[in-house]
Amino acid sequence: MVLSLPEELLLLALNEEKGTFSWVASSKLPYVLAGSLLMELILRKRLAVEPKRLEVLDRTPTGLPLLDEILKSIDSSKKVRPADVWVGKIGRRIKPMKMELLEELVDKGILHSEEHLVFGIFPTTRYPLRDDRPKKTIISNVRSLILRREAPDPRQMMLIALVYTIGLTHVLFDKEERRDARKRVGEIAKPLPITQAINKAIQRASTHSS
Repeated sequence: MVLSLPEELLLLALNEEKGTFSWVASSKLPYVLAGSLLMELILRKRLAVEPKRLEVLDRTPTGLPLLDEILKSIDSSKKVRPADVWVGKIGRRIKPMKMELLEELVDKGILHSEEHLVFGIFPTTRYPLRDDRPKKTIISNVRSLILRREAPDPRQMMLIALVYTIGLTHVLFDKEERRDARKRVGEIAKPLPITQAINKAIQRASTHSS
């Protein structure tokens, strides 16, 4: 089963038993998830990150409504915006997109949805794992790539960038592995323009909320 980068990110960030996201992941998730959607379009050769703009290379629909909506929004924009501004713009309206992605994972049999009441009043939906094999495969591939210092392909680089920007290194690696793993993850992720765009959007949001 082939999953998109946004789907893989959600599986990695989700607490598999509780079906919720940790506070740390939740605070960054809107912008990292927005970045993952742009990454998917970059990998599909629809977008390119230029120094001062996110350039549309190909207007051909991907066939995935969520990606096509974002591509159309960028292409039809009257303003030229850099990647970090688009990450922020998409991140601020990410909730319905996140729910759509989670429901797709439910439809694929990887998650199941459970309705809960917070404080016995506020309704919320949780998404515990139903099938842990896809998540285990993603983690195994990331660990192998980093610990063996293998050369990543473009898609693997993007996934490592997502692990880096949302701060999951400590979850995926054992205590004795983390120092070297963090260094290697940083070596792969930091030079990527899309990584820099996501971090800039997170920093801007943090500054505005403080």
